[in-house]
Amino acid sequence: MRSNPPQSGSLSVSSLAFIVLHCGFVITGIVTTLVGPLLPILIGHWSLSDQRAGLFFTAQFFGSMVGVASIGPLIKRGYRYTFVCGFALIAAGVAGLNLGTYGATLAAATVFGCGLGQTLSSANLWVAEIAKARRVAALSILNLMWGIGAITSSPLVMLAQRHLVTSWLLYAIAACSALTAVSLAGMNLEPKTTPSAEPVLELALKDNISVRSTLSLAALFFLYVGSENSVAGWVASLTKRMNADSGDLWALAPMFFWGGLLAGRALVPMVPLRRSERTLLAGGLMLAAAGVCCLLWAERFASVAACVTASGLGLAAIYPILIAWLVKAFGERSRRIGAIMFALASMGGATLPWLVGLTSTRTGSLRDGLLIPLAGCIAMFGLTAIMIEPAFQVVNLEE
Repeated sequence: MRSNPPQSGSLSVSSLAFIVLHCGFVITGIVTTLVGPLLPILIGHWSLSDQRAGLFFTAQFFGSMVGVASIGPLIKRGYRYTFVCGFALIAAGVAGLNLGTYGATLAAATVFGCGLGQTLSSANLWVAEIAKARRVAALSILNLMWGIGAITSSPLVMLAQRHLVTSWLLYAIAACSALTAVSLAGMNLEPKTTPSAEPVLELALKDNISVRSTLSLAALFFLYVGSENSVAGWVASLTKRMNADSGDLWALAPMFFWGGLLAGRALVPMVPLRRSERTLLAGGLMLAAAGVCCLLWAERFASVAACVTASGLGLAAIYPILIAWLVKAFGERSRRIGAIMFALASMGGATLPWLVGLTSTRTGSLRDGLLIPLAGCIAMFGLTAIMIEPAFQVVNLEE
């Protein structure tokens, strides 16, 4: 069967949309990780306790939960509405970080968190629908752009702080996000549905995961995002307080974590893993736990950089594996079950970094607070030991 060739105008719009969205994903990477390097500045500006400072993470990830919950109705109207709304909220929230009160900046973090929840989830869905033949490669490139933004965030804050233009940096990021929203508003982004001549395959839905393993998987989503953001979010504050040889390099500390994470995800496809993904998961958790444990004793900037790089490398494979297990276990139902898992992940991001600040305030030591992500890594290791790894079960549904 022949299919009509795509019209040149449609192809150009689609290509342009890919370019704009990928540029926008660099912005989402910057904004997702922005609170970490900004936190010491915010703490100093309002003389915040670590407990109150930790609420910035809570606000961001609470907003993300709201954003994830809202994408269903928005996508029904069209992807364009979801992207425009998401990037507009990111722009408003990041610009709002320049507001003059603690409460207003907390609200601003909630706003850009909501935008991130909408944009990150819907963009991955859109690329998966558009790039059917090369779905994995297309999603990998999209999230690579996010990683570039995540690594860029810390150096941008450091340079802005050095030249006393932090407010202008926030306005520039907000302007780029607003420009992305305006650019996407004029594009037709809806995937074209075409009949397929290939046999229809679907994952089996019955008896592919037990209740115990489902609960373990949910806990892993919660603990992973919470532990990841606890380390990345607080390491700049820890480095600044050491007041040894870091100077103004403390803002770069999160960059090493995200750099390790990005490098690890680039290396994961090269790992020969034919029998069990559990091996990679357990090994990564041991490396991450070792990195956090060494971070508790680090005294110099170089040792902090090495510790968080190791932690990022260890955590790199965990989230992709959890997504793969979700799809293996639930098949097409993963679209609905995934919403719950992603909400739990955002809840972990809202809770564990705040617990780090609470523990630090109660004990007087941020190092004590970092026992929270260490405990999270140990708990995840225990969960993987009791969880039965789901396996793909493919059935032919074509009559």
